[in-house]
Amino acid sequence: MLLIVQIHIHKGLVVMLLSLASVGEMHQVKAIWVEDRTRDTLKEVGITEDCEILIVLKQFDDTIIVGIQEKRVAIGGELARKIIV
Repeated sequence: MLLIVQIHIHKGLVVMLLSLASVGEMHQVKAIWVEDRTRDTLKEVGITEDCEILIVLKQFDDTIIVGIQEKRVAIGGELARKIIV
């Protein structure tokens, strides 16, 4: 089994893609690299830069369920690779 982990140090902070986070971990969103329309949709469900999210479940198809403000939100793998924690 080959595990590839992409963790970077940016301005003194350790950052990684949301898609690489482990279940049960709490993370702060540091950046969201998406178009404005997608950013607005994420904002509507409470996912913004500097918010805290909990990784609740990871599916085999790269879908991630996150906990945010007493809600559960499903995030597809492609989008999870554009959210930096």
